[in-house]
Amino acid sequence: MSNYLVINNHRIELTEEQINQIIAAHNPGIPTIELADIAVGETFKIGEHEFIVLEHSGETTAIILKGLLFEDKKFGESNNYDGSHVDVMCNEFAGKIAAIVGEENLIHHTVDLTADDGLKDYGKVDRRVSLLTADLYRRYVETLDKHKINKWWWLATPHSTKTHDNESWVKCVAPSGYISSSDYDCHYSGVRPFCILKSNIFVSK
Repeated sequence: MSNYLVINNHRIELTEEQINQIIAAHNPGIPTIELADIAVGETFKIGEHEFIVLEHSGETTAIILKGLLFEDKKFGESNNYDGSHVDVMCNEFAGKIAAIVGEENLIHHTVDLTADDGLKDYGKVDRRVSLLTADLYRRYVETLDKHKINKWWWLATPHSTKTHDNESWVKCVAPSGYISSSDYDCHYSGVRPFCILKSNIFVSK
């Protein structure tokens, strides 16, 4: 991990211990910890936002916002996640997270937009922050069940596509935890961003 300050055009390299001290100085009373040392299912903070650790894999960690970034938001103008309203919200959130953790520490990932019925019309997209797909939700469901929220929230997966005469329905998660479907024009589901970070960054615990 490369950490440095630039003062008067001079680059000053910093050790992880020095970075930890700087973080602690700006967050008095709040302990800092390397992300890799936080167990799956536990929470931590980046800035004002609290996240849940979903998975450690090699040198990266998959995380999701503990609550909702936005409540009661329309999905988009169709059930295609690519370029939807919620996609734009996640992309804007990516900029805010990258400004805190560093661009190099927010990892690009592939969002597979295969429909629930198997159609692949919408392909795959590359994102730094996205919504979970239905497959990823199933992968992390046991951890997410420990952090249920009393609101509906969107997934990136469409129910079907135009090929099967359905460009309306999108998968979403109910407060009880089951996967359901809702019309893209519905305003009752929220935005719960997912992303992958390098595991050796320091965060607030």
